[in-house]
Amino acid sequence: MFISQQLKKENIAEYILYMWQVEDLLRSFAFDTDKIEENIINRYPVSDTQKQEVTNWYSNLIQMAELENKKESGHLQIFINIVCDLNDLHSWLLYRQQDIEYEKIYSDTQPELEALYEKMEGKIINEVDMCLQGIYAFMLMRLQKKEISTETENAMYKITRLIAYLSAKYADREENPDKYYE
Repeated sequence: MFISQQLKKENIAEYILYMWQVEDLLRSFAFDTDKIEENIINRYPVSDTQKQEVTNWYSNLIQMAELENKKESGHLQIFINIVCDLNDLHSWLLYRQQDIEYEKIYSDTQPELEALYEKMEGKIINEVDMCLQGIYAFMLMRLQKKEISTETENAMYKITRLIAYLSAKYADREENPDKYYE
């Protein structure tokens, strides 16, 4: 919980990826609050009050997953909304054509985005979702110590660079909303 709060302030893409990991972690414990408490919450080196906050946070995520029928797969609506908001910013940056650096990064990443789109077989919400799903899959491959081709490494470098820039713009928009959507 504390990590997610910090990430949400500092890097929205890392926050989303982290929360997708939390969703998968909850699934790995079959949303069993006793197992989650034993294996996760009790390992937090925090006060009893903070442990209660963490317990409530996990309980709320579990409740959302149940209400949204996301216990087997998928992402919670709260995270989908953030991805859509990021995609709106992405589209706005490209449409306004005032951020030459973002346009250049996006243009340079186009072949990798097209290749990723083909691999996703339409299982995406929007372009930013596609990028984040690709990065998440790449992270999982690394964690599982699967062999990753140089081509995939290079593609993920470019896609990650695009998302990192977009995340920085998101943070800037949060700090300076008047600069955006005039």
